[in-house]
Amino acid sequence: MLVATLVGSILTGTATADEPVNTEQLVAEMNQRIATIMRSSPIDGVIPRFNQAKSLGCLDATFRVHESINNEFRQGLFAQPGSYRARLRFANASQQDDSEKDIRGLSIKIFGVKGETLWGESGIQDFLLNSYPALFVGTPEDFLDFIRARQEDKMVGFFINPFDSHLKSLWILFKARAVHSSPFSIRYWSTTPYRLGTDDSMAVKYSVTPCSGTSEPPAGQPGKDQLRSAMKAHLDRAPVCLEFGIQKRTHPGDMPIEDASVIWAEDVSPFHTVATLTIQPQAFDTPEALAACEKISFNPWQSLPEHQPLGRMNEVRRETYFSASQLRTKEAP
Repeated sequence: MLVATLVGSILTGTATADEPVNTEQLVAEMNQRIATIMRSSPIDGVIPRFNQAKSLGCLDATFRVHESINNEFRQGLFAQPGSYRARLRFANASQQDDSEKDIRGLSIKIFGVKGETLWGESGIQDFLLNSYPALFVGTPEDFLDFIRARQEDKMVGFFINPFDSHLKSLWILFKARAVHSSPFSIRYWSTTPYRLGTDDSMAVKYSVTPCSGTSEPPAGQPGKDQLRSAMKAHLDRAPVCLEFGIQKRTHPGDMPIEDASVIWAEDVSPFHTVATLTIQPQAFDTPEALAACEKISFNPWQSLPEHQPLGRMNEVRRETYFSASQLRTKEAP
């Protein structure tokens, strides 16, 4: 029966590779399909995000750029030491139940940044990270195939269609999805690359890690909101400390720009800490705070030119993230 189900799913899916489309056409189809998916599954009358659907909480923080940074990393936000006000959103990628395996997300919005931005509001720098160092799809074309399969309820065919399989994507999701004890104990990665500087001579990725010597955070009350509960338990006891690091692209052949499913090896190019995030105890889980958290949006192109997103995956993210944010704002209750 299982085999018959899988074969049926495959045969009703796309049997051959799609004709190439330009980026503008690709983004237009992505936006249309993402909007349909988002509208089809409201939660308590609220349209959820296509990705990072459940807000675990949004918290105020301080982003402190260190004084002792390697000279090659002193670009843009990291050019001078200093402290900035920041807003952090922790989230589940797809699950509403915190006890389920999932990929977790951390989005960072930094305020009071000097310089004009590439897109969006002046004075703001966004960073977007996930709890696994690579995306499960490497190219915009693969991402569009995934969106089509999700909308048409043909996920089995997306992963194991013998004519156009995505077995690597399935393997990455298998490794990436996990049960976590606390969002504060997780390491996060940018997954996609970014420029560092005023030209394309250096590409980097980012990571956020619990500060060295940090004790294991207390567990939350078991249940569908246990990660949010763990965050509260930690903040009721002490501040949270996280380190922000940069990894330099040193071997272009093994560290591609255009394949977001490839992990850049840390034994070849380690991350260097350039800043510290500190979250002081605060109330973040009231109904009003969670409602405000749902309204905040992030975009990798909300950025200084020195941290410009690189690659076609980042190119399509600019428009798809903005379109999804506009939809959520327009149709918010």
